[in-house]
Amino acid sequence: MSHIASLPKRETQNLSTEPNRLHRRLHPFSLTLCALLLFLAAPSQSQLLAHNPDTSYARLSIGSQKLELKLTFDLLTLGKIAPLDDNQDHRVTRQELEQHLPQIQDFLSKSIELHVADLPSGLGILSGFEWPKDTEDGIAEKDFHSAASLISFRFERTVEDIPPDVTLNFRTFKRFGDRHSVLGKFVYAGSETEVSFNQFEPDFLFDTGYQPPLLNRLLKFFRLGVEHILFGFDHLCFLLALLLTAKFRDMVNVISSFTVAHSITLLLSALNVVSLPSRWVESAVALTIVYVALENILRKSHPNRWILTFCFGLIHGFAFAAVLHNLDLHANGLVRCLLSFNVGVELGQIGLVLIALPILIPILRSQYGPQAIHALSIALLGLGSIWFLDRSLALGWMPF
Repeated sequence: MSHIASLPKRETQNLSTEPNRLHRRLHPFSLTLCALLLFLAAPSQSQLLAHNPDTSYARLSIGSQKLELKLTFDLLTLGKIAPLDDNQDHRVTRQELEQHLPQIQDFLSKSIELHVADLPSGLGILSGFEWPKDTEDGIAEKDFHSAASLISFRFERTVEDIPPDVTLNFRTFKRFGDRHSVLGKFVYAGSETEVSFNQFEPDFLFDTGYQPPLLNRLLKFFRLGVEHILFGFDHLCFLLALLLTAKFRDMVNVISSFTVAHSITLLLSALNVVSLPSRWVESAVALTIVYVALENILRKSHPNRWILTFCFGLIHGFAFAAVLHNLDLHANGLVRCLLSFNVGVELGQIGLVLIALPILIPILRSQYGPQAIHALSIALLGLGSIWFLDRSLALGWMPF
């Protein structure tokens, strides 16, 4: 993968130190002849602006709220994606291109990869395309490979902040041909960086060098922690199984031991001190639900359950850390960001318990309390078992 770190500059010869010697070597007639030849060999303005065959273009603009990718192709190249000349009149009109737009969009989305902060993000939403001016009646076949037939497609993707790095990867060369190349341009902070893509160097990582303020990162990790517990249905089922048979004093001990335990393994895993396969961890989380639900069904009392909760909390901490492994963790303020994530998890957890207790307590204290505990535990047992089979065997049954 190419990097932007330092691009070598071309070395140029310095002839200014010996101007007189060079002048003496050339006869005036020779000077005139050389000037004439250089004038004839120099490309004209139209040649400079001409489109090179087997070349397409990419321009990625990086902002604080969105990324905008502009992809430009001539009609001959687009014809390798979809047969644009539907009526076979050797011309392509704007209407014909619009009919094949979904097919073109699908190909570009699958064949061009955009990674933001080293994570796949997709090209984003296609905001439209630019048809060449003064060609509303169509473009003739003879111009399919010229600058007059260049069509641009704009994709936009929103971002929360300026990403630390962005990568473009083109997997289009198998379709477009080995000789095809892409002239790319990364636009960021008022400057432009040009790069060329081909079958031998299909990708390029652009490093912005940007690090968001620590406060913004802390708030981001706090929000992630809250969201993870709110939508972590397996963690919620585990907590529910614990709350079904716990008295108030037991609830405090259980929640405290769970908090301490998963905080330990969250930090150890996120700092890469201890690492376990995700499949093992997720399967073990499902087994914790199964075990606690079975205890609720088979045992009437549960003394010192906080010890069991502490052991199982260590497993859940590894699952929490798996979320952070998919993020770009900067060394600056890393521990504080992890603690912020953990605080978000805890506050989300406490909020859910405060919501659940007014609903559970009247049911559990009623004459149907034992039956309710039994029924809910059976449901949790079944759900945990399905989760375990799905995760351990990688069946893909459960969408969450």
